[in-house]
Amino acid sequence: MAIGYILALILSVVDFFTEGLFSKASPNKMKFISVAAGVSVSYIFLILLPEIYSSAVAINKLLFFAILFGFGIFHIIEKYIRQNFTGPELRKEHRLIHSTTSFIYFFVVGFILVKLSDSNYVHSTLLFIPIILHIIIDSLPRRHTKKYHLRVLSAGSPFFGALIAAFVDVGTIGNVILLGIIGGALLYTVVRESLPRDREGRPLYFIIGLLFFTILILLLWSMGF
Repeated sequence: MAIGYILALILSVVDFFTEGLFSKASPNKMKFISVAAGVSVSYIFLILLPEIYSSAVAINKLLFFAILFGFGIFHIIEKYIRQNFTGPELRKEHRLIHSTTSFIYFFVVGFILVKLSDSNYVHSTLLFIPIILHIIIDSLPRRHTKKYHLRVLSAGSPFFGALIAAFVDVGTIGNVILLGIIGGALLYTVVRESLPRDREGRPLYFIIGLLFFTILILLLWSMGF
């Protein structure tokens, strides 16, 4: 369905225009992060994990490893950078690896949005919501990339993935694996970067995000989606 391409295009546009838009010192930054974390946790536990579980039971239980792989690979990449580079080089290499992994991750997201929309446009829309929140979060501390074409290339990754989805078919198993990797990476992002640490958090806003998305899911379930 066309909705998958539309959602991927929206992700690309938002990524492009939100880069450098928000101040790192914004008083609302942590509130937004807490809301996004609540939404993401609700999506992971109420939509993603049950969907992976049903596919794993019907096809192969080894599909569960896709979530573990997504979580683990993001953790390993970050640890490798932090343990092998120090000083200014750490920042440079971390920025390079972060940009590369983000491009690949959101490319796969765009691909999966199209594949999900072909079978269930509601599930693709539910995935879209936490993803777009994390795209905005990822842009919070950044300044504009100096080279315009690099900004276009980076922000365009979800839409590029959507375009490739029109020509490439990885099958049901491949789609489940890619969805699991996305979910594992999203879970890592929530645990590592989005869930507030120490006194930084805004529990009320986390609960608001959690309840809002949970109620939305319950309403969709009651309507038969």
